[in-house]
Amino acid sequence: MSSFANSYGGILIIGIIAYAGGPQEPYEGVVFPEREPGLTVQNICRDGIFPEIPLYTSFIPSRVQGKAFLVVQVDESPRAPHAIENSTQVYIRTEGGTEKTVLADIARIERMLLRRADVSRCWDEFFSMSWNFARSVNVDQKYAYREIRIGALYPAEALITRERVYDFLGDPRRRDLAGFRLGQLLRSPIGALLARDENVERFLNIGELGILHYVEPFYGASYRGETKQLLDFWPMAVPILKMLRLTGSLIEYARASCELRIEAYLNPTMSLPITTVATSVPASAQVSSHNLPASALEITVNLMYQLRWPFGKEPAPTIDDVRRIVGGLVRDV
Repeated sequence: MSSFANSYGGILIIGIIAYAGGPQEPYEGVVFPEREPGLTVQNICRDGIFPEIPLYTSFIPSRVQGKAFLVVQVDESPRAPHAIENSTQVYIRTEGGTEKTVLADIARIERMLLRRADVSRCWDEFFSMSWNFARSVNVDQKYAYREIRIGALYPAEALITRERVYDFLGDPRRRDLAGFRLGQLLRSPIGALLARDENVERFLNIGELGILHYVEPFYGASYRGETKQLLDFWPMAVPILKMLRLTGSLIEYARASCELRIEAYLNPTMSLPITTVATSVPASAQVSSHNLPASALEITVNLMYQLRWPFGKEPAPTIDDVRRIVGGLVRDV
């Protein structure tokens, strides 16, 4: 598995006899003693490969009763090199099979590390540019604001063209889903964005890498730093859920699949009427795009729980408390 991730990706089918890399009949499958063999493979890879690799599994019943096939797909990883054997050995795929490469092979491993750095830089550069766009439509970082970031965990290449991003956001149903029914659609060098200035400025930017950036100030356009007595914290669940659903729609529209990185922030907390030792409160989650539609509400609950934890001096609400409050807030979303 690690050699697939370190090379060009690959698919492994468990249940087919192979000789010298070629499949041999009969294709009958095997008996899996585990109830969820895909989960078993994921756990083995999680424990034995560093850093962890994203993989997808499919369980396919055989025509032979009691037998089945397990299909495991591993994509080329921007986080390569992935090591096994206590992080001491790196494998790659070649035409003839698997070639072991020790860490002393500096040239090959350095190329992988440079590729990993490029991926991280893509994420950071997108948000640096996106904030420039936000300020151009009068959304700034002077006072407290909510921020949501969602995108591919490894944004190595374009997921969708900027023309298709523009068409995606131009659909009235999707704009309504995002809370920008009355927003203005603008083109940008890296995609398209929505801006709304009714009551409170809101900003949504989607780029070619499939990364989504949403910003909403806590207070309206007339706010100038005066002291507030109460923090209206819980409504943040609504834009989080909306952005998760919009991301699911975007991934489906792009006909793509990937592991997603989800981040939510309260910034800067020093201008909010709360007690916390943090100047900024982050929350994060990770999910496969395949599972996003079914898990969007639970991800929202977990992010809200993370965001709520540092606030106040009284006992923090439990995850069940947060689930109940959020469920009530988003019932009609």
